[in-house]
Amino acid sequence: MKNKGFIRFVTILLAIVSVYQLSFTLITRNVEKDAKAYALESGQRYKDVIDSLRGVEVYNLGVAQFSYQECKKREINLGLDLQGGMNVTLEVSVPSLVNSLADNDEDAQFQQALTEARKEYLGQQNFIDLFASKYENLNPGNGLARIFYRKERKEALPNQYNSTNKEVYDWLKSEANAALNRTYEIVKTRIDQFNVAQPNVQLLDNGRISVELPGVDNPDRIRDILQSSAQLEFWQVYRNFQAFEFLQEADKIIAARLDLESEKDSTDTEEGTGLQPADIEDNSSELEAVTLEPVGGTETVDTNGLTSPDTNSLAAAANDTSATDTAQQLSREEFLKQNPLVARLIPNADQTNNQWNPSAPIGYVAKKDREFFDQWLNDPEVKDALPDDLNFRWSYKPTPDGSFYMIYALKSSLDNRPALEGDVVTNARPTLDNVGRYKVSMSMNKQGAKEWRIITSNAKDNKDPIAIVLDSMVYSAPAVQDEIPNGQSEISGDFSVEDAEDLANILKAGRMDAPAHIVEESVVGPSLGQAAIDAGLLSLVIGFVLVIVFMILYYAKAGLYAVVALLANLFFILGVLSGYGAALTLPGMAGLVLTIGMAVDANVLIFERIKEELVTGKGFKAAVKNGYRAAYSSIIDANITTLIAAMILMSFGKGPVAGFAIILFIGILSSLFTAIFLTRLFVEWDIKKGTETPFSTAFSKNIFSSFNWSFIANRKKFYIVSSIIILAGVGSLFTKGLSTGVDFKGGWSYVIKLDENASTEDVRSAISEVIPETVEVKTYGTGNQFKVTTSYWINSQSAEAGTEVKAKLLEGLTKFNATDDNVLSESKVGPTIAKDIKVDSTWAIVLSLIGMFLYIVVRFRKWGYGLGATIALFHDVLIVFSIYSIFYGILPFTMDIDQAFIAAILTVVGYSINDTVVVFDRVREFLGSHKYEKDSAGVINNAINQTLSRTLVTSLTTLLVVVILFTFGGEGLKGFTFALLVGVAVGTYSSICIATPVVVDITTKDKGK
Repeated sequence: MKNKGFIRFVTILLAIVSVYQLSFTLITRNVEKDAKAYALESGQRYKDVIDSLRGVEVYNLGVAQFSYQECKKREINLGLDLQGGMNVTLEVSVPSLVNSLADNDEDAQFQQALTEARKEYLGQQNFIDLFASKYENLNPGNGLARIFYRKERKEALPNQYNSTNKEVYDWLKSEANAALNRTYEIVKTRIDQFNVAQPNVQLLDNGRISVELPGVDNPDRIRDILQSSAQLEFWQVYRNFQAFEFLQEADKIIAARLDLESEKDSTDTEEGTGLQPADIEDNSSELEAVTLEPVGGTETVDTNGLTSPDTNSLAAAANDTSATDTAQQLSREEFLKQNPLVARLIPNADQTNNQWNPSAPIGYVAKKDREFFDQWLNDPEVKDALPDDLNFRWSYKPTPDGSFYMIYALKSSLDNRPALEGDVVTNARPTLDNVGRYKVSMSMNKQGAKEWRIITSNAKDNKDPIAIVLDSMVYSAPAVQDEIPNGQSEISGDFSVEDAEDLANILKAGRMDAPAHIVEESVVGPSLGQAAIDAGLLSLVIGFVLVIVFMILYYAKAGLYAVVALLANLFFILGVLSGYGAALTLPGMAGLVLTIGMAVDANVLIFERIKEELVTGKGFKAAVKNGYRAAYSSIIDANITTLIAAMILMSFGKGPVAGFAIILFIGILSSLFTAIFLTRLFVEWDIKKGTETPFSTAFSKNIFSSFNWSFIANRKKFYIVSSIIILAGVGSLFTKGLSTGVDFKGGWSYVIKLDENASTEDVRSAISEVIPETVEVKTYGTGNQFKVTTSYWINSQSAEAGTEVKAKLLEGLTKFNATDDNVLSESKVGPTIAKDIKVDSTWAIVLSLIGMFLYIVVRFRKWGYGLGATIALFHDVLIVFSIYSIFYGILPFTMDIDQAFIAAILTVVGYSINDTVVVFDRVREFLGSHKYEKDSAGVINNAINQTLSRTLVTSLTTLLVVVILFTFGGEGLKGFTFALLVGVAVGTYSSICIATPVVVDITTKDKGK
């Protein structure tokens, strides 16, 4: 083998990279294990302990150091179906936005077009285009500028009332995109407040927002927060040195309370404080080691260019230096006891001359200390001692390193209200000043301009800041330079274009009515997630052990080399998965198990070829060389077709299914490398040592050598058998149909576990008494577990719909004493999402079939091969659908047609074409070497028999691991693995008994012509 040195180099490099990537997972697991033990021993909450470690260095590689938070970002990310949590898909209501931009104009044709577009809109098309089509049909030639143009929109619609409808539609699209981006930023900020480990918020291509929150235990609160309207406000601000004095006053009360509680119980954490004196000391020592980077122009939180505070002088803040003197006289522990808040604050001051910075924040507080501040600043006794108009608020995002937040002191007007509500803002946009710097221009309506004039007039003398607050978080606090008489304001600072756009979007949040609705969600409880992990790992281990045993029994020492390559393959897959940042989902674990079975395919092809070469009498070295070379074509062809299926699934799948596709894709590439190159390195080492690697055992040496079945001669019998099954399935499809999962029809789905014995009919009857819509109940595994599905209230836009439906479910189950704890998982798929999944699934299957056909035609240069392969694929898909139609409701597990089923179908398509290509490749080879044989059917039959050993061995190893997955993989994989089980068996049958015979029939007809 050429380039052995390069292969060794790549192998070592892959191993080093994989070890590096996987090391972060080991580090975080050890840190979390120690944190749990410490929390248990000290009586603290685990969340508090782990939060205190986020910025702490836990991994030192010499050339690089990593904090716990950095390691957490690099570890293998588990999907929600494995660790529990909540996944939500949000959709911004563009129809509501359009109506809001029109100020709810009552024009009859406008409202009719909007209504018709709403009814027809299902999420697949652009709503503005749909609305435009409806409006033009109803009112061709009548301009929309009369409805949408306003004075403050002059720049967006420069032709004013003469703007064309196209200009209006383009502007509406830009506003819709801005609303989506604004909602995305707001959702990200809201999620940050939950302190969830590894949250994932993504802006999807279809204009939706995906939110993944591992480990959340209050889904109702999440729903409320994600769907609530944004609240924009303008607040007056206390000067930071004034607010610092308020914190000092609060410290007197807090210190006394903590001291009293410490006397009562010096070892236990007092309920209500959440911290002990020892905890305070530990927190402060960590804070002293932190270096804070300048905020300045890199943040849009504040526009006044904050300086970097000196973290070694926490008390050197006030104009009065007594705090500094006191800090020097007291020990660190004593100072912290007497100043619980101030000691945790890095003041917003110039530490060199003890002068406060002119910007608004009081200072910086470590993320881990926010809860302590919130708890005490909202304490009734503390609040009574502070001014009634004082309101403390946090910055909306942390410093660049994620460790600190800024705290502000806002001054309320009457009734604890802001100085001005945000709904007075009519427009905001980024602009450039005369020297090319970005700023934000903001316009207000008449009432807002009038109040804004008074506010800015009162603030101009001292250049007081005005805080821009969204959802109770401060986004910016610019200083007022002068009175603004007409509501036209400019906010300047060291803005980048992104900063200016973000701030403009925030300012428009109070004006635009573009609510976000949950169109899809799933909640997986931690117990169900842990059960999935246990089942997945068990099936992975058992499947791997069985494949090891089989390969060694069948291929002797060569089988052992294949096993080593397989181990390296799994190692590389996990390493790449960790580096790629993809989540390991339950179907992803199934993909790993499936990869074990499919990864040996390349080795089987090579080993069988070498055995054939040895039978012809060639020397061992020549046999190895020819065997590898002859197998390359089949290996490449077979894996490219499977890659096509994986790429299509990656494009059209979502969530766990996409995770399965990613692992399948990575696994194919990795197994190609390990099977082709690593095993050859091992065999070449044996040759170099003068030994011949055995490729068979006494058991397997002649196991298929005497087989010579007449596949081609009996092809009509195969056609009849397949036709009977397909016709029975088609009949069942028309009469019985399919059990479509909630993915395809929309609705709510719950997995419940009852403490009392019950049948599916008992559960269905009980729930149907309170839910008028159709309720489906199926058994889900063992131990009184059921899967309940209903479409009740699925079209409701109410934010309370999910809570109401779940309450109804539990009301119906009161006779079984069911509570919220009995609900193991819950999910929602709205009508637009269900439509998307149907369309995407259909396209995925169609495109995979077309892709396979085109590849076979191009590769084999005969359309007959492409048609034979495509007919075989249709045959496989139809039989799997037929089996699912005939046996659903009969077999004791769910057989729903859902996204996981489509993933299984595409995997079957890839696997089947893999088998077919190998057979076709040998057929082409035999026909090429027997050009003058008149009996081409006999030649083709011999080619099938020649590959029979490879076909059956590969199918056996794959079926072995799929059976293990089906048996031990858990209830969540039953339907998925059953489809794989049927598909792999049918795919093996069709590659031999359908695809190749069809090629014979087509080529015979062509020759007859």
